[in-house]
Amino acid sequence: MRKIKIRLPATVTNLGPGLDSLGLAIGLYTTVEISGREDNKLEITLLGEGADTFDTPLKHPVVRAISRFFQHIEKTKIGITIRVDNNIPLNSGLGAETAFAVAGTLGANNLMGDLYNREETLELAASISRPDGAVSALMGGLGAGVIQDDLLIHRTLPVKPFQVVVVVPQIDNYAPPTLPEQLSRKDALHNMARIPLMIDALREADMRLLARVLDDPVLTPRLTAQISGFGHVAELGGRRGALKVIPCGGGPALMALAESHHDRIADEMRLAFKSAGIEARAWVLPVDTQGVVISLTQSV
Repeated sequence: MRKIKIRLPATVTNLGPGLDSLGLAIGLYTTVEISGREDNKLEITLLGEGADTFDTPLKHPVVRAISRFFQHIEKTKIGITIRVDNNIPLNSGLGAETAFAVAGTLGANNLMGDLYNREETLELAASISRPDGAVSALMGGLGAGVIQDDLLIHRTLPVKPFQVVVVVPQIDNYAPPTLPEQLSRKDALHNMARIPLMIDALREADMRLLARVLDDPVLTPRLTAQISGFGHVAELGGRRGALKVIPCGGGPALMALAESHHDRIADEMRLAFKSAGIEARAWVLPVDTQGVVISLTQSV
């Protein structure tokens, strides 16, 4: 019986000016194990972050991704065992949902005898999640991807390893804002001019340059307006050495860039949220440059 174990990193999308185009993989992980069964049962075990979120396990994104794959190939496998052990906070802007979609697609492909190669599997996963997040989760580092004419165009860009501070506040009823339908010429040019500098700063792990070019006048103001206490938290993080604090993806997670004193910054930002009456968790995480880790077993 085929069994696949898949580990995927969290991802930060909408990275500064790189709206809907760039994703950065960071060292917080979800692990999904998928195997076939001799009977026709579907057995699902959910552990870790978000395990109690879903009314029924059938609504879990891993299960939905597997179902989408079976619909795509117009075949199915009846008996499946799924185990999800997730350490990425859900609905936080850290790409848990994208990791689930990629894992479900990879797992379903393996169960059916590897009908598609990695490129084709990535294209399918990107079509049901988001291209930039799917590319960076699968490949690690800084990923860029767009779907054009139903085809995924993507690249993985070199990143020199560095650490970031990630803080996730618990904000009830948080609703991430969306990008406006149209951008002003000024805002579009602002972001376009900074993307090459941002890519080079990530390539060299130049935190000072990176902090200077992450300004985004389009989505960031909308996100920070939804995150209670953002200004206070960013200010106190800066006092402890943070060069820049930005929202992750659609929020409410925040990422702080620094050259040193990461633990001190993490503690200060968490306590700053607490002083505003908001519980928060904080991590010091490396950039993940490996991407997916897959192990396969075959039992008799």
